[in-house]
Amino acid sequence: MKCKLCRALENEKDKYLYEDDLCVILPTKNMKGHNKRIMIVSKDHNLQQSFVTRILESRFINFCIDYFDEEPTFALCESTYATIPDHWHKIACDWKGEEDIQQLHFTPHRAIKTNVNWRPNNG
Repeated sequence: MKCKLCRALENEKDKYLYEDDLCVILPTKNMKGHNKRIMIVSKDHNLQQSFVTRILESRFINFCIDYFDEEPTFALCESTYATIPDHWHKIACDWKGEEDIQQLHFTPHRAIKTNVNWRPNNG
């Protein structure tokens, strides 16, 4: 039996934002109140952090910098509280998730700037 992420890769191709030989980037099924919440999923059903997953994470960050261009920063989250813990994936989201914001603060994450010139209130 395939896991939910393996099935999503097969059944939700119409939602892909990006695809290559190693991974797929697509919106998460549950937005948890965020305007934008996406994930990168390895095509290989594997949980282990590896050289390839480090490359995928770098690819995901570069994609997200453009995808979250209307936000000053986005959160790149570790899979500490992942619903599907046995398939490597990462989540990126804006900071607007009313349902998720509390959990986001307890989840190991990195805040990544999308625009180095952005200042609060344009100051």
